[in-house]
Amino acid sequence: MPVSPSAPAPSSGPVNPWQRMWTAPASTLLNLLQFGQGDSWARPLLLGAGLLSSLAPQVREALAPLLPAGTNVLNVALVSGLVLGTLQALGWPLMLQGAARLLGGQGSLRASRLAAAWSSLPVLVSYLLSPLMNGESAGAALLSGLSLLLSGWTLLLLVQSLAAAQRLSVLKSALSVLLGGFMLLIALICAGFIAALVLVALGVTPQQLPGSP
Repeated sequence: MPVSPSAPAPSSGPVNPWQRMWTAPASTLLNLLQFGQGDSWARPLLLGAGLLSSLAPQVREALAPLLPAGTNVLNVALVSGLVLGTLQALGWPLMLQGAARLLGGQGSLRASRLAAAWSSLPVLVSYLLSPLMNGESAGAALLSGLSLLLSGWTLLLLVQSLAAAQRLSVLKSALSVLLGGFMLLIALICAGFIAALVLVALGVTPQQLPGSP
């Protein structure tokens, strides 16, 4: 089980976050801060999470009916993933930081970035498994359940590591994640609206939703 956010950072030396973050998010985050580790992978992890989420086969299947006939769905998913990944890499830590500060957080933006990035390890594994979830076999159903478990695991890691990063209670950290997620949703809606305007200006009109008049 994850340790308490108030647990002190180990002083014996740096730990391996690829292994320790899964079961000890708070102490791992504090260790990264103490020994100046984890920064080089922070933005790539966030960018990768956004990119892989858009490239999942299930997302491409849902996207295809909304696009004009003949559109390369993979290219659209790739561009969307890069936009989403960039927003996550640059904006998500800022949103978490702002939300945490509203609730009394005292940590740095770097601490919020590390918490956001390294807590995404389980959901990254979920995205990598997504091509195996197509179909109606028992194996696909099992993997879909595992994907939900990994997504929930990521949320748990984020709440506990952000609590350690910002010196907040777990409850206030969870509220910070909720508020930050709402801000991210608003940003995504705005980005989608701008993208739609650009498409219309270029003469590309998305197809109507199935079943719409």
